Amino acid sequence: MRAKTELLCRSRQRGERLTSGKNDRTHYYLSLGFIITTVLFWGFSFISTKIVLADIPPSTIAFLRQIISIIVLLPWVLHSLRGSGGAQLRAVSWKDFALVALSGMFGIVLYFVFENNGLRYTTAANASMIVAAVPIFTLFTEAAFFKLKITWWMVACLVLSIFGVYLVVSGSGRLDFSSASFKGNMLVMGAMACWVGYTIVNKRLTHKYSSMLLTFSQALVSIFMFIPFIIPEAGQWRVPSGAALGHLIYLGVCCSALSYIFYVYAVKRLGATVTASFLNLIPVITVACGCLLLKETVSMVQMVGMGLILASLYVISFLKSGDRAV
Repeated sequence: MRAKTELLCRSRQRGERLTSGKNDRTHYYLSLGFIITTVLFWGFSFISTKIVLADIPPSTIAFLRQIISIIVLLPWVLHSLRGSGGAQLRAVSWKDFALVALSGMFGIVLYFVFENNGLRYTTAANASMIVAAVPIFTLFTEAAFFKLKITWWMVACLVLSIFGVYLVVSGSGRLDFSSASFKGNMLVMGAMACWVGYTIVNKRLTHKYSSMLLTFSQALVSIFMFIPFIIPEAGQWRVPSGAALGHLIYLGVCCSALSYIFYVYAVKRLGATVTASFLNLIPVITVACGCLLLKETVSMVQMVGMGLILASLYVISFLKSGDRAV
């Protein structure tokens, strides 16, 4: 009888291990699918914004995109409010609320105002290549504010990425301050600077509140902060075409709402380093889609610049993955 009981226990444990292994593989492949989908969504977002800009002014696009994403995320937020994350959100102090508003201003309002206005003058490919350098500049900003140790490899990556951004912005290796493309590129640079500011402010909040609820609250607060930017555009409002409306819904649902859910799921199961390596493909996707769908052209100088930016991102990701001091 005892031997039979032990046999049943071993059989049950073996079955549990097999089930656990299958679940792990399922989560792994699902995470891969989610991060690949996210990269495709975000890579194509620059193309969609260019298309919507033909019918809707830039700040209004950002405003409507946030409203759509809030509507999509609301059921998930209401469900989360029943758990510990909701308790954290309800306990936000007035001091923290001010930080939430400030981070929303930098990371949502000013970021998209600069980026969308920049896309009126520059190509989607240029914008995506410039934005791709954000992690490098963010790393050094965090070092300045949070005493992160800087190595000579990191400095080399920063120099390479700055030179890469210069090549992308110039287009030919020489700056033309009078060109519309240069104006657009500089506006996108402004968006990159805003995201760095967002990262600094947001770092003070992420250890207190859940990421999803924090992002939702920032988006909600940003709706009111968009008002000064969209009122001057009221004279440009008109009924958008079916194509523009479809791309706007895509930006709100896929790029702002679903991509966030997919990204969080992937980070939890694949780790930040693996997901970051996938995100480095975003400008490649944007460049390919821009050339195919918008007939954009990318010079060899800009391709070299993008290569330098991507190489810098790869090296930084490699160094951070093992906390190597080189």
